[in-house]
This record gives sequence, C-alpha cells and structure tokens, in this order.
Amino acid sequence: MPGGGSAAARSARSRWTERHVLALGLGVAGLLLAGAAVAAVSAVLRGGSPWAAIHLALAGAASVAIGAFMPHFAITLAGTQPRGSLERTATLLLLALGAAAVVAGVTLVGGWLAGIGSVAMLAGLVLVAIQTLAPLRNPLARRHPVVTLTYGAALVELAAGITLGGLGAVGYGPVLAAWAGMRAAHAWIGLFGAVSLTIFATLVYLAPTVLGARIRPTPWLVLGVTGMLVGPPLAAAGFALSAWAAVMGGMVVTLAGAVGQIGYVMDAAARRGRFTSEHDWRRVAVGHLLAGPAWFAAAVAAALAGIIDTDPAGWSIGVLAIPMIGGWLAQELIGSWTHLAPSVTPGTPGIHARQRRVLAAFSRTRLVAHNAGVGLAWAGIALGQAWLAAIGLALLGASVVTAVVTLGRALALARA
Repeated sequence: MPGGGSAAARSARSRWTERHVLALGLGVAGLLLAGAAVAAVSAVLRGGSPWAAIHLALAGAASVAIGAFMPHFAITLAGTQPRGSLERTATLLLLALGAAAVVAGVTLVGGWLAGIGSVAMLAGLVLVAIQTLAPLRNPLARRHPVVTLTYGAALVELAAGITLGGLGAVGYGPVLAAWAGMRAAHAWIGLFGAVSLTIFATLVYLAPTVLGARIRPTPWLVLGVTGMLVGPPLAAAGFALSAWAAVMGGMVVTLAGAVGQIGYVMDAAARRGRFTSEHDWRRVAVGHLLAGPAWFAAAVAAALAGIIDTDPAGWSIGVLAIPMIGGWLAQELIGSWTHLAPSVTPGTPGIHARQRRVLAAFSRTRLVAHNAGVGLAWAGIALGQAWLAAIGLALLGASVVTAVVTLGRALALARA
C-alpha cells in the first residue's frame, strides 16, 4: 500500500481494505438473493405477484454484485489501484439500501419511497461508473476495449432501467400512460440488457480463468458482444415506441448474442486445463457458470416464439422470470462467488483452502437440484401444473439457500 497520510489514516485503511469491501458485497448480494428465493416461493404459495422476488434479485442482488465486482475486474485488468475503501463501501450501501427502498416502497409504503430508492441507486451507479471506467483510461497493463465498451454500455442501460422504473413507481403521468410498452422496455433494458451484458462481459475473462484455459478472442466473442450490445436496447426501444419490427429485430439479435455466449464458453470449456485437486469446488463454479448461458438462450428463444403469435403491447416477463432469474442470474452469481470468495476475501492460504472445502458442499446434488428446479418450475407454471411448479421451486429454493449458507460460512472463515 502506498505510503503517506497520518498513522491513523494508514491504520484505518489497513483495517478496512478492498478485500473487505468485496466480502461485504458478496454477503449482501447473497442475502438479497436468498430473500428473492423466499419471496418467490411465498408468491407462488399465496398466489401473489412475483414482483418483489424479481426486484430483490435484480435491483438488489445483481446491482450490489455489479457495484462490488465491476470495478474490481476493471482495476485488475488495468493493473491499477482501486478507489478508497470507504467510497467503495458507500457505493454498495447506496445500491443495497436503494433497492430495499424500491421494493418496500412499491409493496408496502408508497411510491415516494420507491422514488427515493431509485435516486439512491442512480447515485450509486455514478460512483460505480467512476470506479470502473476511470482506471481503464490510463491502464498500466494493456487496454481491454471489450471491457470498456460493454461495462460502459451496461451502466448506461442500468441507469435507464432504474430511471424508467422509478418514474413508473412515483406515478409520472407520461410513463404511466404508456406503461404497457414501458414495462416491457424496462425489463428488456434492465434484465435482458444491462444485467445480462454485465454477466457476459465478466464471463469473457472469468470463464476461461475458472476453466484453466487461455483467454482468446474468437468469432463467438464478436457475435456475443455484438448481439448483447445491440439486441436488448433495440427491443426496448421497439416496445417503448410501439415499433413491433424493432421488437422482433431486437429479440432476434439478442438470440444471436446468446448463441455467441454459448459458443464462447463452450470453446473455453473445450480447452480447459487438467486439475488434480479440489474437484468438487471446481465443479460447483464451472457447472453453474456453464449452465447459465443455456438458460438465457432458452429464455430469449421462448420470448421470440411467444411474441410471434401475440400482441407485443401485452408482453410481460411472466414465466420467463424463472429461467432468467433462477437459471441465468442466480447461477452466474453462485458460480462466480464460489470461485471468487477464496481468492478476493481476507485470509491466509489455509483459510482460503477451508473456504473452498465449505463452498464445495453437496456439489453434484446442488447442481442437479438447481437446474432441474428451474426446468420443472418453468414447465409447471407454463402448463398450469401447480404440483410440478411446487417441486421445481422447492428444488431451486433449496439449492439457492444452500449456496447462500455455504457462502456465509466461507465469509465467516475469512472474518476469523
């Protein structure tokens, strides 16, 4: 750590470091994801709306994970120093508390609280943008234009999605008057766009790293980046403007991007290294990271197939929340924190080894339960078979809660 400053300031920095910030981000994201799983099960059992579950996962868990790790990956690739730990912590608090205010405002208190939460999240995103993009302007290592382009676009899209949702929550007239289209635009610019683009941009470097393969550009990468940059904003604009040709075109281009994602990670998997230890821990990380893109592609294909025979004006995410949240977002979060927690949180090599053993618990069972749960829940809700949906949600919920519990135990080891 660079010198300078008072002894008290240096001591404070040494007590609360970037590693502690990342551990905090992991913990908060995990808790919000567990809350989303509980809210989803409750909504199905009580016949209520899944709105709270969807937004706890997206506005909550995904936003906090982005706030914690988007800057981390940027400074790692650029070879520079992170921003101050207190600033980074404040960013995570703005995102987490803002998301909690949005959910509480819409479901319990009133739109005014959701508006305040949206403003807090936007302020947090401004800080995330500074912490992510500033180091990439003058890197000590080589430049990574894919990261700069995709992360920058994802932050703009996420800000647009939060703004649109916040205006709807506070009852802004022009947005409410066109809410049928704006709701679909909100989903496509936020979930299919910002969150999914961030996940793929991270997978470009994380997937080969976890697999022990070299990171290399391929035609699949070009297809994935192009499709994910162009498709979701085009579909969102089409919904907002009632331009159905743009909706269809955006979905087709997004599907092409999803195919590019699958091709990229499968190419990395074909070149994977040979590991001789900790196979269960690697199985959890690799299994979740590789399964996620397949569910994303399936969800986009289902959206495209559904829009062909229906009126786009009535489109909503509906049952597609199952593969998008459970199969795509949750799996990528779990796979990522399984690999990252022993690498980026505080602790000695011995503690990190114990973390890997904890995170590897029930590796095969969890992977099977998670993906079977997504498939059964999706099929059960789509076919109107409550018993099938209940089995699927039970498997999926058990897998997510187990993953969060193992993460909590691993973070407790880091604290010790």
